[in-house]
Amino acid sequence: MRSVVLLSRNTKLYGAASQWNLAGVELFMFESPSEALARISQGKTSVFLFDTRDYPRFRHVERKFFSLKTDADLILLGQDVSPLPSEEANSSMAVRLLPADTPAEETRVVVARLLQLRQVRENSGIFGRSRAIAEMLSMIAHTAALDINVLVLGESGTGKELVAQALHNNSPRRGGPFISLNCGAMSEGVLESELFGHVKGSFTGAVSDHSGVFKRAHGGTLFLDEVGEMPLGMQTRFLRTLETGEFLAVGGTKLEKSDIRLVAATNQDLTQRVAEGHFRQDLYYRLKVVVINTPSLRDHPEDIPVLAEKFLLEENKRHHLHVKGFTRSTLQALIDHPWPGNVRELRNTISSMVVLKQRGMIDQNDLPVGFGPKIAGTDHSYLPVPFGLHASSSSIDPGLLAHTLLEIRQELK
Repeated sequence: MRSVVLLSRNTKLYGAASQWNLAGVELFMFESPSEALARISQGKTSVFLFDTRDYPRFRHVERKFFSLKTDADLILLGQDVSPLPSEEANSSMAVRLLPADTPAEETRVVVARLLQLRQVRENSGIFGRSRAIAEMLSMIAHTAALDINVLVLGESGTGKELVAQALHNNSPRRGGPFISLNCGAMSEGVLESELFGHVKGSFTGAVSDHSGVFKRAHGGTLFLDEVGEMPLGMQTRFLRTLETGEFLAVGGTKLEKSDIRLVAATNQDLTQRVAEGHFRQDLYYRLKVVVINTPSLRDHPEDIPVLAEKFLLEENKRHHLHVKGFTRSTLQALIDHPWPGNVRELRNTISSMVVLKQRGMIDQNDLPVGFGPKIAGTDHSYLPVPFGLHASSSSIDPGLLAHTLLEIRQELK
């Protein structure tokens, strides 16, 4: 069970908080910072609500909180509260700042909102605490409960289907089916059959009845990927089905109805496709009731270490391997890489390196071609002493040598 920890000496807030009805959440209230931090250190704390009033050394409490390396979100309530330095709060989007005169009910709403965002994040399989990911998760949380069409835009490999799955898992339709179909590289006839189904004998090769995705997704969510590549001739019939919920299988005579929530995705600029005459304008407006953008990996490189560790653990578990992690120079190389294939490319790269390495630490020599220097002597940031010099050479800077040895010692640790 998730929990919320309240640290406050304000009796009014204490009394109001005791009346909060947070379903499935335990509320622990403390006046002592040490007791509150001890509770958080046990884990399972989702939100730490810290009323900084009456705590002159509240910054000390904050530093203790961040030193716990907890995943809990932090709400700071107080008049003189300002954002923490980035080196102290490395997941700044987990921090909410509220003025001292914030009403107790508004504070409860903020707590409930953070709990909802956490639930969406846990149910989505989407990792990362950057601003870009937090904004995307916030849009998912806002939209999931609304039975409306959603258009997901983003480059290939950014996780558009994960967004669609998260919308489904956090919606009233989560008990129904989640059906996905990629509209790319399909002829009009094949796509028509996949969307609406066909009856036996309706065309050559139709040896049995086939249910299309509109029928299979009844009562649930239909995810159409690469909808921008749908043939123009098919778009008219597709739009009619969206508007009426009625469709006719290929070769069929019986009109059928389908109740679905549509999530469509594309990596194309649909406004440009409309201007060029390749996409119907009325269908475009029908799809874009709500638009969610999936950020490219280069827009949130701070999430790369988190994602890399996650993929490494998954590969270790899948293949029973014992790769321990990444050296600092390797992580920096991953962060600096442009990742044109986004998270999909990162996952495949980590998978390849883990399988080939099998044990130990992944270092720069394990990186694929294109990730910078692979020869130890050319990596000046980690081995600044040039080769070929004798120990007695006066050209060796003792301070530089000492720095290098400290770097090596840290790497070994």
